Amino acid sequence: MTSRAPDRRSAGDRWLLLALCLAGFAWRLIGLDFQSLWRDESDALLFAGRPWPELLRTFSRPGENGPLFFLALRPWLELAGRSEFALRFPSALAGVLAIPLTYVLARRLLRLTGAAHLAVSEPTLSNVPLLAGVLTAVNPYLAWYSQEGKMYAGLVVLILGAHLAFLAAVEAAAQPGPRWLWRSAPWWLLYLVLLALAALTHVLAVLVVAVHGLWLLALGRRYRRAWLPLLGTLALPALPYYALVGWWQLRLFLDPRFQTGHPAVSLPTMAEAMVVGFTLGVAIPPSVLPLALAIFLLLAGLLLSGEGRRAAPRLSLMLAAWLAGPLLLLFAISLRKPMFTDRYLIWTLPAAAMTAAVGVAAVGRSWRRLGWAVLALLVGLGLAAGWRQTHTPIKSDFRAAAAHVRAHAQPGDRLLFLIPHIRPTFEYYAGPQPDGVDGPYTNGGMTEAQLAEEMARSLQGASAVWLVASEAELWDRRGLVRAWLEAHGQVTHDRELTRVRVTRYALGPP
Repeated sequence: MTSRAPDRRSAGDRWLLLALCLAGFAWRLIGLDFQSLWRDESDALLFAGRPWPELLRTFSRPGENGPLFFLALRPWLELAGRSEFALRFPSALAGVLAIPLTYVLARRLLRLTGAAHLAVSEPTLSNVPLLAGVLTAVNPYLAWYSQEGKMYAGLVVLILGAHLAFLAAVEAAAQPGPRWLWRSAPWWLLYLVLLALAALTHVLAVLVVAVHGLWLLALGRRYRRAWLPLLGTLALPALPYYALVGWWQLRLFLDPRFQTGHPAVSLPTMAEAMVVGFTLGVAIPPSVLPLALAIFLLLAGLLLSGEGRRAAPRLSLMLAAWLAGPLLLLFAISLRKPMFTDRYLIWTLPAAAMTAAVGVAAVGRSWRRLGWAVLALLVGLGLAAGWRQTHTPIKSDFRAAAAHVRAHAQPGDRLLFLIPHIRPTFEYYAGPQPDGVDGPYTNGGMTEAQLAEEMARSLQGASAVWLVASEAELWDRRGLVRAWLEAHGQVTHDRELTRVRVTRYALGPP
């Protein structure tokens, strides 16, 4: 009877995890097509639709990021169509898959670091892996990128898989006997494949290698034999990847003429963006109470994970390395070429969920009711933020912009796109605009006289023009384009939408 109890508890745990995954799937499908596509998503449709030879050349073209994502997206779009729902559905599936992977990885980390007392198989505050799965399922930041037609949710899954393969390889290498290298070889091969897939999905995924190096240091002498196969594994793709794709990326990084387009930000600003995003998602403004709670739980998870057990610092060190290591490395890289955007490090979010879960468990051990209250508050905050994300327009609303222009446009009207990168997104909803005009780039020092000449040439013969403007400061920081239109035309329609403004100018005689 006693020997069967753990099996029953484990089966119950699996049923709870299945229910959690189903709930997470439903949560990600709600409002999947509520937000309009924004330019990055329409770029995904555009890039995935390129001819096959051109699509394959992106794997060695300088400056390309995520060629594998677009290659994988191509057959799916051919099968499912190019609707908003179809584009975003793979991300929703990836967001769901992150839930059980986070659970499994948490159990392995706890066992490997001697903190197995935090991995009981029953629905209590002591079941840290299940708590981590719950927090991953309701996390509004992951839910947001599970509803976006980009690579970020899939990147989380690939990194979680790479973590699991790495830990399995390390454990196999630590087994006694002369055949330890042979036993661990399949896991190292799987690790290499997942690492390559992640790097080809997003270039900054290679930062996870540093995390694994820190993990191996934290695990100590027992696993020192894993260093040799790890270094050998990382050296294997030197010719096919690092000498090809990685070399181009390095050349761009060292080229002083290459600009990433990202602003330079301080390390505290980067850390704040990560904490705010991981806690509140993208819809709710920063608030002191939930942010203070999140920071408290992270600190509690890092400092109180072992309750004095000898092996406990290993768990804290490994979670800290996963949380802070990539951020510090990206900050160091950005000192030369600014390239920080919080979503680039979304694959560190499961570390935050695991650390917070350990913090909830630590609070629960001191005061059980308070632990449940804290967990309920975290779940409530996540669900509230997720609901707002699927019921509040947040992305550039090109869907409504195209509908407004279609409803009020007159024969002979011409469209002017500022910035030109928004044109494919607008045309996704409005159809091709063969007479459309790309707005001139003035941030390079164009004078008003040069602008006037360019505008007169591009709008020659037009009786009216629609200015479709979004993120215009990236192209025309001084507002010269709109100023010229106001000086030469009369506003007949003006509609301010979420991150998009459409204005019709009836042009007078020259």
